[in-house]
Amino acid sequence: MMRLVSRFLLAIPLLWFAFLWLYFVVDIDLTPSWLFYNAARRPEEPPAEGLLPDDIFPLLFFFISPILFFIGSIYTAYKKLWWWFGVYMLIGGLPFGIFSIAVFL
Repeated sequence: MMRLVSRFLLAIPLLWFAFLWLYFVVDIDLTPSWLFYNAARRPEEPPAEGLLPDDIFPLLFFFISPILFFIGSIYTAYKKLWWWFGVYMLIGGLPFGIFSIAVFL
């Protein structure tokens, strides 16, 4: 049971990274309409419906994604889960590395 829980917790960041790949690279929007609402809506717009404000996405992208990548990579390398580590490097590390190179060069 503990192994199943650990694999599930390892898969959550990978699903987030796969969502980011699909959204930014492949241009496929899988965001459900019920998840985000416009926090800066004007009074003439209909009432906001959703669970999270859309202003939280940059926070998730710029701060939470690198933290998830580093924690997942360190954990999988420490536990010697090499398949998981390779997937973390491919799905999470490649975009992070390309973004870092593009920003710092």
